[in-house]
Amino acid sequence: MCCVALLMLKRRVYRETCPSCPSARPRPSQRRGAAPAKKRNSAHTSTYTHVPVTCLFSEDCILPCSFKATGGEEVQWFRQNDLVYSLPQGSDQPSEQFVGRTSVSAQQLALGNAALSLQRCGLQDRGRYRCRIIKGKEEDESFVIVKVEAPIQSVNVEITRLSGFEEVKCSTQGVYPAPHVSWTTEPPTSLKPITRKIPNRLGLYEVESKLKKLRDRSSFTYICTVNSSYSTQTWTTSLTETVINQISFTSKSYSSLTWTGINSAEGKDLTIPCKAPWVTQNFTLTWTFKLTRTNKPTVICTYDSWTQLLTNQWEGRAGVDALALQAGDGSLQLLSPLSAENTGTYSCTISSLQRRHESQTAVNITALAHESERMEVKPGSSVQWWIPTVIFAALAVTGAVIVGVLKLKDDCLHSNSTEKDRDSHQVKVTVTDIEAVSEGSHLTADPTDEHT
Repeated sequence: MCCVALLMLKRRVYRETCPSCPSARPRPSQRRGAAPAKKRNSAHTSTYTHVPVTCLFSEDCILPCSFKATGGEEVQWFRQNDLVYSLPQGSDQPSEQFVGRTSVSAQQLALGNAALSLQRCGLQDRGRYRCRIIKGKEEDESFVIVKVEAPIQSVNVEITRLSGFEEVKCSTQGVYPAPHVSWTTEPPTSLKPITRKIPNRLGLYEVESKLKKLRDRSSFTYICTVNSSYSTQTWTTSLTETVINQISFTSKSYSSLTWTGINSAEGKDLTIPCKAPWVTQNFTLTWTFKLTRTNKPTVICTYDSWTQLLTNQWEGRAGVDALALQAGDGSLQLLSPLSAENTGTYSCTISSLQRRHESQTAVNITALAHESERMEVKPGSSVQWWIPTVIFAALAVTGAVIVGVLKLKDDCLHSNSTEKDRDSHQVKVTVTDIEAVSEGSHLTADPTDEHT
């Protein structure tokens, strides 16, 4: 027992003198310099939602913020701890970075929409934004995570001889974030490309990827694929070199794929963008649609610039601008879309001899009312108004027939009781209420006694 007590005493002394022991460390509330825990204000309510938003470089962007409007609310926008915008404006001034570039619609604010309009987005605008709604002592907060993207505009593949030997170079510029570059060949072979990504003075990347040209090939295709970091774009450019009688012939083909998402309200017209990133002639345009719950796409419309023939399977529901088509803009306009019929993936394909552009857009149409509410009868509608009238008339006729039958039966029973009284003057007819109901008769107990 003495040995055990001595051992426990040694362990206690060791723990008290050992600074690295967990038991010797002070609790967070006991550490020096630790700020005391703030008491939560009972009137403070926060909704911690984080909405991701991707803004395009040098273009305007909308940061969403909604709340339940009751009147008299104040709105404040912050980026990290820097004030971005306030309405009404107080003594604190917004950060110099946002002066003259931000706004909130006072009209929309009264409807519960405090969305911030951010103009001419730059890379310095990335970060976590906080929308703060103040109503007396109550507060409501939501957060927006802003990303800024400079999309890929073009990808070029060419053969260069600047390094003393022939190289195949794939390049793009003005892109943010830095994209991913990969190479393949037809027929397949092992490759060792060298890729450089250098930011310019605006922070946008210029990308070059090179590999040595393979010799002793009569026909060979180099394929360069560039993917954006946010997975919104994929560009593929190929260069084919064919050698005939020691003379080389090269040809190129370009293809691009973009993916976006659109949210809209039911019944509100919207435009789904589709424009080739290059100027092209003699092209074909095809729009297809695939419901979310199905895998089979249906053709919406087609256009051939050579013949200027436009066929539209969704006439009256969707369409394209004929004048814009001649400039390569094949954007589709949906007219009064419905949630059940128009929510899905829209694909646009613009193809020419050596160029192909495809854009896929996921469209989500939000329903404004339930189907049962849409079926309500409204004044002036085409619902058959005479149906209730016929039903009422039928009920009235049925009631009249029942009354007539009951009256006739009552007369018959009264006549029978009179005959019985003549034959036997000492018999009294008494029918209780329960018996009357069960027999369907209207006879009641006679309140007087008749004697001969």
